[in-house]
Amino acid sequence: MRRNKKALTTALKSVSLAALAGVALVAPASAAEDRSETTASPAAVIDEANRIMNLPYDQFNREPHNAPFDWNNDGCSGPGPVEWNAVFHLACTQHDFGYRNYGGQGGLKLSVTRETKNWIDGRFRDEMVRICSGTPDPVTCSGMAQTYYLAVQNGGDSSFF
Repeated sequence: MRRNKKALTTALKSVSLAALAGVALVAPASAAEDRSETTASPAAVIDEANRIMNLPYDQFNREPHNAPFDWNNDGCSGPGPVEWNAVFHLACTQHDFGYRNYGGQGGLKLSVTRETKNWIDGRFRDEMVRICSGTPDPVTCSGMAQTYYLAVQNGGDSSFF
């Protein structure tokens, strides 16, 4: 079976919870595309979610909002002054994607484990630090990033599990 990126993207757009249970989907093909069957396996969905989560925050936020993923977010509801919520907004949207798709509160529940939550929280910290490197005061910004990170690491269990 020949797989290509476009076929995988089409399959991911069509995937349902039944597909996550192992039901094969046939991706619709145009006359110009290969008409082979494409299976959107749970592993393919997890691989795509991992690819998306590993993007730098700015690339993540330009990513098409394809199904089956939950792209809803509430931005930052962070522990710091409201102006930091705006600074870290793009990292917060990526963090929300992680919790909503990997965690137990979302529809996909891709990996409801402590290790996965720690990875998502770590990605959040990494992306906030990346944001801080471009600010006028990266030291203060990095301190606030650590505060936001500790808030999700220590207080985010009820939102993830």
